[in-house]
Amino acid sequence: MKGQITQSEDSKSLLLTIEEAAKRLSIGRSHIYQQMQVGKLRSVHIGRSRRILESDLEAFVNELLDEPDGRGLRVNVTPPKSVVKSLPLRRGRR
Repeated sequence: MKGQITQSEDSKSLLLTIEEAAKRLSIGRSHIYQQMQVGKLRSVHIGRSRRILESDLEAFVNELLDEPDGRGLRVNVTPPKSVVKSLPLRRGRR
């Protein structure tokens, strides 16, 4: 019959929210954001929302499977060095 849906709408979605991507990979949202920050996982901005293409999520998983060291999702991210020198703390009330 025309227009009949054979798969659930969740499995056919082109764009995934951060929460949906994290749920599919069984990892936390913060880890998804970290992978996007280091450039391992691509995403798009739509208005104020961030979405991940399903194909990009699959490519990310395939890259993890192809890594020779088997480290998977572990990423060593060093925080940027502070440009501003630390200021002495004030004593007493402001």
